[in-house]
Amino acid sequence: MARESEDTGMAKASKAKRQRKKKPKENKTRTVHANIHYDNAKGEENPNRHYANNKIKTTKYTVLSFLPKNLFEQFHRFANVYFVFIALLNFVPVVNAFQPELALAPVVFILSVTAIKDLWEDYRRHRSDKEINHMDCLVYSREDKRYMEKYWKEVHVGDFVRLRCNEILPADVLLLSSSDPDRLCHIETATLDGETNLKQRQVVRSFFEL
Repeated sequence: MARESEDTGMAKASKAKRQRKKKPKENKTRTVHANIHYDNAKGEENPNRHYANNKIKTTKYTVLSFLPKNLFEQFHRFANVYFVFIALLNFVPVVNAFQPELALAPVVFILSVTAIKDLWEDYRRHRSDKEINHMDCLVYSREDKRYMEKYWKEVHVGDFVRLRCNEILPADVLLLSSSDPDRLCHIETATLDGETNLKQRQVVRSFFEL
């Protein structure tokens, strides 16, 4: 009986393995619709509504979360916890070596200086994000029948963006047309990978006749 149950268990395990192997791979492709058909669409009318926006945010804190989050991060350092514990011990009359306020002052000073430094760095990140989000690019408008200037943060998945010579790309783009006779364009990715040599990109073959 034990041998039969063991054989049955092995058969089930091998069957489960075969089923896992036969399981189809997840489809990682996505369908993007042109936004020129959905300029005034709201809510569920726009099929691209599930995609993330183009706004950049690299800041760590908000006005409300700064103090608790910063203290939480600082007390992840063992040294800070240790010195706060030593300072608090001085408030116990039996073990205090000197005035409790004097013991607490250095710890508060260190925590305050670190918090101010983190706040300044986060403010600089906020300023950089704001500068990048408010850079201009040309996005096609169906209502005006021409390319309109928009901020980078206002670019959405499915927009038609017009790029000019020596211009920074506002987002990941698919090359649909080029003024070059060979339907090519050259981009520099030094800010991403440090390579200064130009990389060649070609128009999608389906759009050669465009």
